[in-house]
Amino acid sequence: MLDDLTELYSSEWISPETMNARLIRSGVPSRILHSQRSNRERFNARYRIRVNGLCSTIVTPSIRGSKSGGLSIGGVLSSGHEDGLFRRMEKAAIRALYTVGTDVGEVEIIALPGRRYAVNEIIPRKMNPPLLNSKLVDSKGQDEETRILMGMDPEFILVNKEGDVVPASLYLDRYGIAGSDAVRVGDEVSYPLGELRPAPHADPDGLLKAMRAAMHTAQQCITDTSLQWRAGGLPAPGLPLGGHIHFSGVPLTMSVLQCLDNYLALPLAIVEDPAGRGRRPRYGFLGDFRIQPYGGFEYRTLPSFMVSPLISKASLYIAYLIALHHDRLRARPLNRERYHKAYYGGMKEVLREVAEKLHQDLTRLPEYLTYSKVIDRLFEQIKEGRNWDESRDIRPLWNIPAVP
Repeated sequence: MLDDLTELYSSEWISPETMNARLIRSGVPSRILHSQRSNRERFNARYRIRVNGLCSTIVTPSIRGSKSGGLSIGGVLSSGHEDGLFRRMEKAAIRALYTVGTDVGEVEIIALPGRRYAVNEIIPRKMNPPLLNSKLVDSKGQDEETRILMGMDPEFILVNKEGDVVPASLYLDRYGIAGSDAVRVGDEVSYPLGELRPAPHADPDGLLKAMRAAMHTAQQCITDTSLQWRAGGLPAPGLPLGGHIHFSGVPLTMSVLQCLDNYLALPLAIVEDPAGRGRRPRYGFLGDFRIQPYGGFEYRTLPSFMVSPLISKASLYIAYLIALHHDRLRARPLNRERYHKAYYGGMKEVLREVAEKLHQDLTRLPEYLTYSKVIDRLFEQIKEGRNWDESRDIRPLWNIPAVP
C-alpha cells in the first residue's frame, strides 16, 4: 500500500552491504566492505568525524601509530591544520550519514592521493524525532516568528545553429540579476553558463515575477537572438545545470531536506528529460545543500527548472509548501532501496509508483488550493508519462522573441 511510505529514518539499521551500495550509488567513495587494508595506505591520514545534526561536527585527525587530537568544526581550528581540509571532511561525513538515512553518528574517512577520500566506516545513531511546529530560536534563546524568504539561481546555456555552446560570459557579466557562472575543468576556469539571480521574496509568485524580470535583463544583454537558450539537467554534454532554491527563515534539518528530496526532487526526476539522469550522482545528489552567509541555506539537488514556466512554478510552489509545512509531510520513499536505486538509475516507472501518495499529501496542506492548478498539472504529466525536452529553445515558452 502507498500509505506505508512514512519511514522517516532508514538507518535502523541497514547492513554494511547496503550502506556501501548507497554510498557508491550516491557518488560517495566507499571502502566499508574492504576488510583488508593495503600496506601502502597504512600511514594515510584518517579522520574520525562525529556528527550531531547537519551543522555540528567534531573532527579528530589521526595517522595510524601516532597520537590524535580533536578540533571542532565551526569553532577555532587548532594544531596548524588547514581550514579547507577539515571543511571537506565535514561535508563528506555529513553527506555520508545523510545517504544512509541519519544526521547523527560517526564516520571514518581516509585521505587518498590527489585530494581524494573514501569512507572507511559509518556508525549511525538513531535520530531524535523532529519537533513538530518548532520555531526558530534567536541568539538570545527566545522564540521569534521568522519570516520565510525564498530565492533562486537557475542556470541555462546558449547554443548556436551548429549546436555548439556559446559562452554566456560573452554577453553577461559575472555579477547581477542575470550573470554568467563558472565551470572549472582542472586548473582552467571558464564562464559558459548563464544564471538568473532575482531578489528573494516572501511568496513564490513574487519570486516568479522577479525571475521574469531577470530573464528580461538577460534578453537585453544577449544581443544575438539566433542563440537558443536551453535549460534542464544536462542539455549539453559536460555542462550539468542546476536550479538552486534558497531559503531563510526555514530550519536546516534532516526532515526539511528529506521533504525537499521526496516531495520535490523525486517528482521532477519523473518528468525530466532522460538525458538529465547523466547529471547524477556528481550533481543532483539527494540532500545537497550549502549554508549561506545570509543565515539561510541553498538546496542544490534540482536541475534547472527554468526549462518551462510550468516546471518553474510547480518547483517554487512545492518548495514553498514544504517550507511552511514540512512537519506535516511524512512520506520518505527514498529511504527505501527500491526508490533510492530508481532515483539514481533514472527508473521513472518505479518512481511513478509513489507519485500519487506524494500528491495526496500535498493536497491536504492548508495553502494547497492557492497553488493546486499548477501542481495538479505537474502530477497529471507524471501520470501521463510525459517528459520535458532539454534540446528545445526555452524562449518561446517564456514569450521571449527568437529568430527562427
